[in-house]
Amino acid sequence: MFLRAASRLACARAAAPARQKSTTGIVGLAVEPEAKALLSAVYAKTLDQLQAFPVGSAYRSTVESLTKERLAVVEATADLALIETTIGAGQVEQLLQQANDELALLPSLLEAKVWEAYEGPGAEEIYIDLKRRGIPLQRHDIPMQPSTDYPTSDAVELIAPAPPVEA
Repeated sequence: MFLRAASRLACARAAAPARQKSTTGIVGLAVEPEAKALLSAVYAKTLDQLQAFPVGSAYRSTVESLTKERLAVVEATADLALIETTIGAGQVEQLLQQANDELALLPSLLEAKVWEAYEGPGAEEIYIDLKRRGIPLQRHDIPMQPSTDYPTSDAVELIAPAPPVEA
């Protein structure tokens, strides 16, 4: 019995790609030994749930193309370092976190029907209402003024460099 279990474990380790990293180096983000399988599953589920969005919606087309691109990279190789490099958006654990966040966001966006035109009050009306209620906004509350500490290009005399001296 023990030999069979040890044999299965040895075969599983031999079949699985070696993972050298023992930490992500990011506090609170543990190494995920099954990152490739989990990424494939989350990307597939995201693509499945995106089918509920209208075909012409910008959100669906953007997320669908990004997810298909990343899924193709994940399915093309077993090397996690190559997946990280090719996608270029962090470690596989971070990619998994991003994919799960996107998947969790889909029901809210679907419920809000974000593809429909906004029919609420205009931006200026919202801004006035927020000001009336005492909610501070940086847009007009902190006026930006030109810096007086650094000279501007019209106040600086540019001098051409001297020609090189030949010896």
